[in-house]
Formats: sequence, structure tokens, C-alpha cells
Amino acid sequence: MYVVQVVGYKNSGKTTFISRWIEYLMSKDYQVATIKHHGHGGEPDQIQETDSYQHFESGAKLTTVIGENQLLITADKNKLPLKTLLLLYQSLDIDIVIMEGYKQIPLPKIVMLKNAKDPLLEEVENVKYVYRENAEQLFNEVETSWDDFEFEKIKTFL
Repeated sequence: MYVVQVVGYKNSGKTTFISRWIEYLMSKDYQVATIKHHGHGGEPDQIQETDSYQHFESGAKLTTVIGENQLLITADKNKLPLKTLLLLYQSLDIDIVIMEGYKQIPLPKIVMLKNAKDPLLEEVENVKYVYRENAEQLFNEVETSWDDFEFEKIKTFL
């Protein structure tokens, strides 16, 4: 499994870039998963009038809602930290995990700059690529360098 961080300030194009990349990878038959860091404080949006939310609010450390074609998991962050979550993804035979955010974790990353004066490159470490204009070219460059993103090599950073 390969783990790639995509970081950038708000409105730098991260989500659009990742969505295009997922489509590209899926066209090549990769099994892709994502993890999005909610870096704006507070908790992620969640429908609070549901039974599963009530279970979580009552103290359940992990709740799962299973529908016809998908499931949703809500977990106490302490019970499912990032490294454990990635190990879960690995057990599900995911080929590539794209993480949006987590600027301070030193995993190999792609940086999305908003403009030439963007100070982000001075704030993060382990930058492998800086996105400029050509997404497909970057997709191909990363694909030829998967070793840099191999989970078994980089999980010690977590």
C-alpha cells in the first residue's frame, strides 16, 4: 500500500486535484481510499438526529451504520488513531491512500500552492512534489516513484 499526503492552504485546489487523481487511479484499476483531516477545529459534520450518533454521544467508542452498498464508521479518535486507520485500510487490500491535510505529519507529500508567495513550503517537511499546472504529468511522476510512498517504509513517521 502507498500513502500520499496532499497538503495546501484552504482553496488551493486539494479536493479538486484529489478527485481527478482518484478517477485517474481507478481507470488503472487501483483500489483507492482517502483520509481527510478536518483541520478547521471542532468536529466533522455529522447528522446528529441519528441513532448511531446517539450511540456515540452515549459513550460508544465506535459505531457503524451498514446500508445496502456502503457503511459509515464514527470512532473515538483515541480508539482509531491514524496509524491504526491506515493498518485497517491495508487489511482491506487498498492500493493507495491519499491523505488530504495533516500538514505537520512528515509523510511524503505533494504540496498545492495558492500562489508564488505561499509560505507553505517553509512550514512542511518531506515534500516530494509541488503541484504547478499539469495534473496528469504529476500523476505519472508519482506513479513512477511509488517506492517513496510505500507504507511499510514510512509508517515509522506516524
